[in-house]
Amino acid sequence: MIVPIDWLLERSAARRLRRRRGDFYYDLASALEDRVPLFTVLRKLEARARRRSRGDSLLYRRMLRAAMGGSLARALHGVVPPSELLMIDALQGGGDERLAQGLHFLSGTVEKVDGMFRAVRKAVAYPALLLGAMTAMLTVFSLHAVPVLANLIDPERWPPLGQALYAVACAVRHHGLALAAAVLGALGGLAWLLPRWQGPVRRRLDRHPPFSLYRDFSGAMLVISLSSLMRTGVSLRASLERAGRFSAPWMRWHLNEVLARLSSRESAHFGRAFATGVLSPAMEERVQDASERRDPVAAFVRIGVGSIDRMQLAIADSANRLNGLLLIAAALLLVFLLGGFMSTVMEAQNHLQSEMGA
Repeated sequence: MIVPIDWLLERSAARRLRRRRGDFYYDLASALEDRVPLFTVLRKLEARARRRSRGDSLLYRRMLRAAMGGSLARALHGVVPPSELLMIDALQGGGDERLAQGLHFLSGTVEKVDGMFRAVRKAVAYPALLLGAMTAMLTVFSLHAVPVLANLIDPERWPPLGQALYAVACAVRHHGLALAAAVLGALGGLAWLLPRWQGPVRRRLDRHPPFSLYRDFSGAMLVISLSSLMRTGVSLRASLERAGRFSAPWMRWHLNEVLARLSSRESAHFGRAFATGVLSPAMEERVQDASERRDPVAAFVRIGVGSIDRMQLAIADSANRLNGLLLIAAALLLVFLLGGFMSTVMEAQNHLQSEMGA
């Protein structure tokens, strides 16, 4: 039976190891280069963790059990990103020397990959904060400012902009919780659909935000993973098949189509097989160009290594465009709220002055 506190401690330890996995890869690669067996390294880490932290001890104990068959990828499942599990799983087939070389490569690219993840989180966090501020502003006006004006003057006598504000305020007061639940449900549904939804409609939606942001990020991670595997001598077909083992349904759908295109006689160059919508247009063109070079594998590997920095810039650019649109929306909302409020206040003042004059 799993004790809840132990589960929480283990998950916290897994998050800490994920943050410092670059150092973990480096230390593990150094040990493997000195011909220290993987199981011995993990057992030593577990013994040290026993004296330091119960959460770390539980994590390394689970990793030891998972590594009984010699699989580092199985031991790190749930700790490191799937793209890195894919590479580690492929590297272990070439022995400890090849695994050590791959872990050294991973230790050097982890910071760049994490930087790309941070760019994605920033691209999502800022719009969320801005939308939250807009929602709070609308709620305050609806629950406090508008009712005060309604007590001063009958809403039927409000100016047109004020009546629109009153209608919005009534909707927020009477159906605010239902509207919030609907928005949260839509966001949760979108998060669930992004890695799972497949089909022709999804292919068209992937050309537009927010689907395009998910496609660009997932496609870049795919190219990085494939280039890392091909760099160690794994064939493109074998790399694609391995990628399917650690991929979400949406990505597996594209990978199966890529594999089918590679098997067709029409695919003279492997770059054309990637024209399924899994990559951004710019990345798709780079892959097609690489497939036509004198050494296609080397060209593909260069794309993967160089795509991390480019992807960070592309995500930042997409985020800036989205943030600009949201800032315009926030400004329009502010103009609507203040315009409706001030025009109604002026109407109320005129109404009170006319009553006092009468």
